[in-house]
Amino acid sequence: MFDTFDSSGTTGPASQMATMTAIQGGTNSDSSVNNVTVTGDNPIGGALTETGDGVGVNASASGGADSSVGDFIFDFAFDLTNSSLTTDYQIFFEVSFANFVDANGSDAYVDGEINLFDGDSNEFFASDLTSDTFFGDERNGESLTSLGAALSDSGNFLFDITLGAGMSDFFSGLLKIDGGEFFGNGSFNAQTEAFISVLRVVDLTTPPDVPEPSILMLFTGGLLSLLAGKRRNFKLNAKE
Repeated sequence: MFDTFDSSGTTGPASQMATMTAIQGGTNSDSSVNNVTVTGDNPIGGALTETGDGVGVNASASGGADSSVGDFIFDFAFDLTNSSLTTDYQIFFEVSFANFVDANGSDAYVDGEINLFDGDSNEFFASDLTSDTFFGDERNGESLTSLGAALSDSGNFLFDITLGAGMSDFFSGLLKIDGGEFFGNGSFNAQTEAFISVLRVVDLTTPPDVPEPSILMLFTGGLLSLLAGKRRNFKLNAKE
């Protein structure tokens, strides 16, 4: 979801744009953001019905002399509920991410940030890069010796959540870019993207000689349900 409440517009010769993507049942749906104007659905939400389904954002921002991007913010939310009273499930997720920032001139900076939080608001993943020509660069909160360097970070982050019978869980995420040029002789640029997808679901209760479900069935209300034989198991609602 593009955060229209906390996001700011640009000033001066700056621009910010993004594409929000959801893959549901193997089919893509996209919404675009230009400055603070959304074309398409916001949020993009609903059911993830196959492995490989997920939600993501590809955002960019840039600016020249005497310009700024205040806060360009996107939120993720995943709700999970195991509706089975007898079966435990382990759900495996993958985050594919790429983060790039670069500032130039006497006094310019840009920050690109991706964070994930568990249901207790504890951060369990972060890619946070700051290129700053005046105060110095940072990588994940650690100061670097460089000033205004081109910094990048990319890869795949894997995690899993176990849902006991009848249990629920939740995790959320944030993608944000901000930057500015203050002396009149510089520029800044950022490209930050993340895609969160379901890799697989493992039945922890059924004996291993019973095949795992290979098809994820869509239920109404934007909920994801898997069927193991004739038993309901869990529901997942994902929004971006």
